[in-house]
Amino acid sequence: MAIKKILVRAPNWIGDAVMSLPALEALKSLYPSADIYLLAKSRVVPVFENNPAISGFITVEGGRHKGFFGALRLSGELRERDFDLAVLFQNAFGAALVAFLSGVKERVGYARDMRSGLLTKAVPVSAEIKKKHQVFYYLNIIKALGAKVPEAPVPKIYISDREKAAAKAFLEREGLSGKPVFGAAPGAAFGPAKRWPSERFASVLKGLVDEYKGCALVFGGPDDKEACSGVKAALPSVTDLSGRITLRESIALVALTRVFITNDSGPMHLAAAIGVPTVGIFGSTEDSLTGPVGRKAVSVREKIDCSPCFKRECPFGHYDCLKRVEAARVLAKAREMME
Repeated sequence: MAIKKILVRAPNWIGDAVMSLPALEALKSLYPSADIYLLAKSRVVPVFENNPAISGFITVEGGRHKGFFGALRLSGELRERDFDLAVLFQNAFGAALVAFLSGVKERVGYARDMRSGLLTKAVPVSAEIKKKHQVFYYLNIIKALGAKVPEAPVPKIYISDREKAAAKAFLEREGLSGKPVFGAAPGAAFGPAKRWPSERFASVLKGLVDEYKGCALVFGGPDDKEACSGVKAALPSVTDLSGRITLRESIALVALTRVFITNDSGPMHLAAAIGVPTVGIFGSTEDSLTGPVGRKAVSVREKIDCSPCFKRECPFGHYDCLKRVEAARVLAKAREMME
């Protein structure tokens, strides 16, 4: 069967979406003449904007497409588009159910969450793939279709000239143009076990600003205001962007930074995919599985007996895996990455 129209169900979280980008490129290489449409929640759509592999977007709306009847409504909408192949990066049972009810002829995804019967190609979740970085987890789905998987995949974010110009204009309005710009993302949606102390972010940024006569920006969404405010309190000269700008505007501004300091979070993966020097700080999670992927990206961590525990909150209450990562060490790594 000729594959002319492909539906890709994107992951629901920004970091996961970034890590699926090499798999998307591999899919396009496998079917170069096919049109690929991305089915995704609105919060991750900006990750894929301007990507030449994508022909269009279909947004999963929280109210309209919620629950069983929402899945039926979404399936009906997709059925009208007559897709030949559905590729499910999302692991949920609902993703496979929607693809099945939509009448998509070929449906590929992982054999998990009791959904194998809804797929025409159910890819086993092997012990080997569980040990690899998550970027290979998504690539393995495309490999099952017959694609060649790159040995060293690097996600890539595409930024338009218009967005670049708007970012430079923003810095000019803020009185920051002409200076080296340093960025940080002190938040993390997962929980406090991923959040390095705000005052240490401030210490690293101050060291960079003082040494290079630059300025500092802190990035985050509305849920990151507390972490960003903590950096601002410790370093009043910092520009706090939390909740002020869109994700695409953040992406364009991050591209202008000399180095980006971040927790294990969506912004970490974005910065690495943009190609700026990125230092990711790890606590309860494992950098060999979800660390930043890029030619200019590195992770910093302090391994202790109980890490990685993958817990949202420290089960012992001490958060030593984060507290033992000193600001001086991160600052030294930032200098190294810039050079």
